[in-house]
Amino acid sequence: MKSVIFVAYYMHWWLPRKRCFGGKTKDCGGSREVSIGIGQNGMKVYIHTALIAFLSTGIISCGQQIGKDSVERYPGTGEARSAIEHIEDRNHSEPIPIHLEIERIAEADFYEACQQAGARIPVEKVIDHELVREKLKGVVEFRKMEGYLGIEGIRFRNGTSTDGRYPLDECSFVAYFPKDDVLLLEGGHSTDVSFDLETGVETHEVGNPDLATTSPNGLYRLTKIYEGQECFYHFIQKGKNGKFKKAIELNESFESRTGKWLCVTEKEFWSDDHTLYFGLVTRYSEEGNEYEFYRVHINNSNNT
Repeated sequence: MKSVIFVAYYMHWWLPRKRCFGGKTKDCGGSREVSIGIGQNGMKVYIHTALIAFLSTGIISCGQQIGKDSVERYPGTGEARSAIEHIEDRNHSEPIPIHLEIERIAEADFYEACQQAGARIPVEKVIDHELVREKLKGVVEFRKMEGYLGIEGIRFRNGTSTDGRYPLDECSFVAYFPKDDVLLLEGGHSTDVSFDLETGVETHEVGNPDLATTSPNGLYRLTKIYEGQECFYHFIQKGKNGKFKKAIELNESFESRTGKWLCVTEKEFWSDDHTLYFGLVTRYSEEGNEYEFYRVHINNSNNT
């Protein structure tokens, strides 16, 4: 039953992303997204400012919900509680020790904090096939396919290459993010596949920049990837020297402390560089989604 329920939800959400070669962004208090690309009808540039988000009823804000036909209740064992988690990410040669305080909060407290949050940091992405082939010439070997742009191989800027590390023949181009130097692809079952073109680091370290929410001064970033079944994998990255590196998994920390399944989050925002808020979707309905609201406070060993 669970799989049937979520198929309807994700067919509705993710198939439009595949058609337009771009991800859907959500925001709490306003957003601006810049898309660079030439589609069938010519150059299209989308700029959504915080002012437009405020005036338009079509932009998703902290006070809006997305109605879905499917209904699902996530498993849980009691109420969430405040907790501190200290994890050193095993995938880093130089682990970044992170302390998380995870607390379930009242809906009123969530929306009060949301109203004080600033607009999302803009995301620039290249979605046009011809433009991205020009920009990444010598780095990414593309192949034109009927209806999409395939990938033959990647020669990373550090001198390494994919060389069969990932079944790229199953992937299609989605977007290129110049600031992060990240290539986003779509794999089988609509999974997110991404590569840092400078370092060769892959999906579970890089994430999907289109789904990322960055703290006000760029110290931390919540990002996630769609894993092709029902849920997203969430993790927090730390910014350093203009790049973001994975600092800690959020799914594992959240689930071990709350007994709740961190499957789909929405309405994410940061009130400051160390405090993250999000709504955990617990039920979908046409009348409006239901949420549990959480605050995550981040500390590290250097208190920065």
